[in-house]
Amino acid sequence: MPRFPLNTDDLMGCREIRLVNRQESNYPNLMRLCMDFDFCVLQLQHRIYSHISLRYVPTAPDFILTSSDYHTQGIVAMTPCCGSLQELEAYAIQNQVDILHDHLFGCDDTANAG
Repeated sequence: MPRFPLNTDDLMGCREIRLVNRQESNYPNLMRLCMDFDFCVLQLQHRIYSHISLRYVPTAPDFILTSSDYHTQGIVAMTPCCGSLQELEAYAIQNQVDILHDHLFGCDDTANAG
């Protein structure tokens, strides 16, 4: 499973979503990945250039799962961008084995090349 590098030049902002208290029951797989395997859920605010206002404007937020060292290593997502936490939870459920394999043993993109 490939990792998903992000171009941080296209971001207006980014914040970590902490899965505690009430959200524990809503997103149990994301919470478990974060607490047991040291992942983080990030909310990304991308920007696009508006030809109407002639400036950058924010797009709808996206959510990704990344390692906890994203601030020192740059943002490399373990999941594609999802439009909601529910979508990210569903992706994590469906691909949990691949996500954990890549996290624990490294990602081997060269095996899929060619």
